[in-house]
Amino acid sequence: MRKVVLYELMSLDGVADEPGEGQWFGDADHRLMENLADVIKTQDAVLLGRQTFDKWAPFWPTSTFQPFADFINNTPKFVFSSRSLDRTWSETTHVTEAPSAFVDILKRADGADIGIHGSLTLAQSLLRDHIVDEIRLVVAPSLAGEGRRLFDGSSGLQKFELVGSDRSAGCLLLHYRIRAKS
Repeated sequence: MRKVVLYELMSLDGVADEPGEGQWFGDADHRLMENLADVIKTQDAVLLGRQTFDKWAPFWPTSTFQPFADFINNTPKFVFSSRSLDRTWSETTHVTEAPSAFVDILKRADGADIGIHGSLTLAQSLLRDHIVDEIRLVVAPSLAGEGRRLFDGSSGLQKFELVGSDRSAGCLLLHYRIRAKS
């Protein structure tokens, strides 16, 4: 079965709002790009929420920021929204059904990992429904103070095991996998 892998940039105090808006993220080096490349090379589908889609669709199609630009522009994207999408972006499918039911079916189909990038509301929903198999965090050495947090307390107890850790300048690169149920 395919895995759902959540990749998120966050501050030490758990804020995961768009990094450019809060100015709390920025201490990274080449290792961060290597880490991102490691994450995306195992993915052949991406799940996006509406807000992330609306921010990314005007930017990424003309971006040269690698390795992410080629990946996000050429990988099938499933965008969850009850409203129709206002713009087009290659490889995008608009999904109006409940995320957990849709992703559960997607996980059973043939393919590689399914990524969630950004998309806090969607990520929280899938965490709450215990759909996320791995979490890849980039933790910036800052306290943002205000902003939306990835872990909002609504997902209940879930236990993960540390698969790997590394550093990129002052950032921590953390890789967790859901523990097998006994």
